[in-house]
Amino acid sequence: MHDIDIVIPSAGRLPDLQRLLRSLRRCCAESMPGVVAGITVSDDRYSQAEAQQLADEFPAVRYIAGPARGPAANRNHGAAQGRAAWLLFLDDDCYLEADLLRAYLTQARETPDCEVLEGAIHPTGPRPNGNHHAPLNLHGGFLWSCNLMIRRAVFERVGGFDERFPFACMEDVDLSERLKAAAVRSRFVSDAIVFHPWRSLSERELTRQIISHAIYAAKHPAFVRTWTGLHALRMAKGRLWLYAAGGFGTIPAGKYRTVAYDLLAPFALLAVTRLAPLRRSLHRRYQNGPGPAASA
Repeated sequence: MHDIDIVIPSAGRLPDLQRLLRSLRRCCAESMPGVVAGITVSDDRYSQAEAQQLADEFPAVRYIAGPARGPAANRNHGAAQGRAAWLLFLDDDCYLEADLLRAYLTQARETPDCEVLEGAIHPTGPRPNGNHHAPLNLHGGFLWSCNLMIRRAVFERVGGFDERFPFACMEDVDLSERLKAAAVRSRFVSDAIVFHPWRSLSERELTRQIISHAIYAAKHPAFVRTWTGLHALRMAKGRLWLYAAGGFGTIPAGKYRTVAYDLLAPFALLAVTRLAPLRRSLHRRYQNGPGPAASA
């Protein structure tokens, strides 16, 4: 029985995507037949040249143009292409070194009442320096969208990813909160592992994180009360420790302005969550139009 649709959102990162697809083919060769209904790559930067390259190497992969409204909308678009009972979301910049499908299927059989299975996310080697980050999930409790399996019926019932989030930040936290509110049972699957490379933070990415927190805070008023000056101070202190532990000398001189921005970012997050006029302004300016989960 074909029980799983694999959905991979992309944005013109062909080498990363090829690495992931090759690792799926290599690591899941035994568990994939008869189980996976299809693999859909929804690319927000679709190109005919990339379509041809993927068709030549991976003829079974469905490669389609994404809606170009951010990763939340892109995942929903990819999910809508199939009908299998389970959806497995993977990000194009991750890859496998072992059969995560087997781990997920084993867990699904052992806990049939669990409707969300949260996979592990490991880094690729040691952190180069404090300016490098990755969405690590070694012990569960995060539900990051780059390694997540969910029953399609549950995904559709809660409205999927909220397409108002235009960037790759907080859209999975929002989904997690809605799943908790719906009392959906989940389980961390430590053996369902993807590897995620460390990536150097940019000022653009930090700005997008701040905007995404403003959109999230506008949707979840209770979140505003959790952010205090002490919280921001502790977060800044933790980031400073990361930079110190990695060695400031390992950071290129051209990145020092980004480092300063990173250390100030917790206080910018505090401002956009606690100051209602600023929060509303960013929310109105940057959120996408209403889409799935808009009323959730």
